[in-house]
Amino acid sequence: MPTPCYISIEGKTQGNITAGAFTSDSVGNIY
Repeated sequence: MPTPCYISIEGKTQGNITAGAFTSDSVGNIY
């Protein structure tokens, strides 16, 4: 159950965050 939810959130968040250049991956790499 948490798998599909996580994927949905990740896709939505990544799409929105990607536009703002503030993705978890980007921040993780920067820090």
